Amino acid sequence: MKERRHPKRKTNVISNTILVFAVGIFLFSAYKLYTIYDEYNKGDKEYQSIIEDVVSIEEPKETTDTEEEDSEGNAVFQVDFDKLQSINKEVVGWIRFENPSKISYPIVQAEDNDKYLKTTVEGKKNGAGSIFMDANNTADFSDRNTFIYGHNMKNGSMFGQLRKYKSYDFYKENPYFYIYTPSGEEIKYQIYAVSIVEDTSESYNKYYTNDDDYLNYLKYIKSISRYDTGVEVTAQSQLVSLSTCTNVTETQRLLVHGVRVAEPVAEGQVEETGE
Repeated sequence: MKERRHPKRKTNVISNTILVFAVGIFLFSAYKLYTIYDEYNKGDKEYQSIIEDVVSIEEPKETTDTEEEDSEGNAVFQVDFDKLQSINKEVVGWIRFENPSKISYPIVQAEDNDKYLKTTVEGKKNGAGSIFMDANNTADFSDRNTFIYGHNMKNGSMFGQLRKYKSYDFYKENPYFYIYTPSGEEIKYQIYAVSIVEDTSESYNKYYTNDDDYLNYLKYIKSISRYDTGVEVTAQSQLVSLSTCTNVTETQRLLVHGVRVAEPVAEGQVEETGE
């Protein structure tokens, strides 16, 4: 006599197998999320530690009628580059936004654009990487267009906060950022254009044969900007272009172009024309 099969038992086996498989996927996904956010936290802690170690902010002093304070009454932001370059000799500057204040990082530059994609300023392997200057740019920010790259991290670190500049209203409230250099410069930049482009876009061109070529480039990035900032530029204007991914496609990028703000001429001084 043949043994009768029990359909219900067979169904239970299949259900249990599916359940075990689903639990396995859940546990694996949870582990991956934990490792990602643990890496984020380690990166954040490293950069916060660097800030605490090398950055000082001197609040403006209260003044009397016979004293002068800082021209705008602002706190003075300073970076100890000697200490910072003892940590990493490839540090070439520091970038800071007043808002989003989370963007305040050292800038490094290597011989290629791969090294700092997943390496921190302290040389540790981390998906957050570093904020880094294009390997082909001049380290002192003297080029017509200096490119600086950073990841768009899901926790908003690195260049993750640049996404806020998709909004014209946010730009209007926060049109400036600052670069500090080892030579002691504080360079102010006003945002000129903001665009979402492919990584092969002409926006990444950094070589210009003459003034007309450069002016055409400036017109181009203005023409594809998400909004018109109204900022005027000339052939003598110098840009810093901040680049990050959008996390929409592998090849899509967000570019925020800032133009160097000319230093005001002090009263009684004659502006240099280069002639």
